[in-house]
Amino acid sequence: MHVFPVETARLRMRPIVAADAALYEHLYTDAATMRFIGAPLAAERAARSFRVALAGMQAVPIERLFLTVVEKATQADVGIFSLQNFDAVNRSVQAGVMLIEPARARGYAKEAFAGLIQQAFAHLPVDELWVQFATDHVAVQRGVLSVGFARRSSVAAPAGTCQRNEQNDGQRNAWSVHRDSWSPPSVSRNER
Repeated sequence: MHVFPVETARLRMRPIVAADAALYEHLYTDAATMRFIGAPLAAERAARSFRVALAGMQAVPIERLFLTVVEKATQADVGIFSLQNFDAVNRSVQAGVMLIEPARARGYAKEAFAGLIQQAFAHLPVDELWVQFATDHVAVQRGVLSVGFARRSSVAAPAGTCQRNEQNDGQRNAWSVHRDSWSPPSVSRNER
C-alpha cells in the first residue's frame, strides 16, 4: 500500500479501511455533497465504488489512494480525500476532497490540501497535483487559489474524469500545483 502520514494542525488523514464504507457511501449518495461534482450515486453503486476504491489501494503500480479525513479534536471522520488518475508518463495525479456537511466552511479542505500536497510531493512519483471542479463552485476556487493552485496549462484529463452535472452543464475548471514551484501557504489563526 502506498501510504504516507498526513497530519495538519486540526486534521489527520489515514488510508480508508472497510469500516469507512458508511462514510464513503453517505458522501457519494448525498445530493448536497454531490451538487458540484455530479449526480449522486445510487446506494448499490456507491457500495460497489467503495469496494473498488478499497481494493485499488493495493494496486501496483499505484492507481488511486483514498484517505479518511479525521478531525483531531473530536476524532470524528469528517470526509474522504482522494488521489486518482495517476499518470506515470506526465507524473501527475488528480486530487479531490469531500466533507460531511458539519465540516464544510471551516477551512478543512484548504488545510487538508496543503498537508496532502506536501506529503504527495515527498512520497509519490508525481510532479503535478491537479483538481477539477465546477466553474460555479466559487468556494472551491478560492480554496485552491489560497493553497497555491494555478489554472492548469493543459486541461486534457483522462477519459472518465469529468463527471457531468446538470447544474453546471459539465463546465469544469482545472487547476494544478507543481513540485518545483509550490510552497506551503502560511497558517491562519483559524487553523492553529
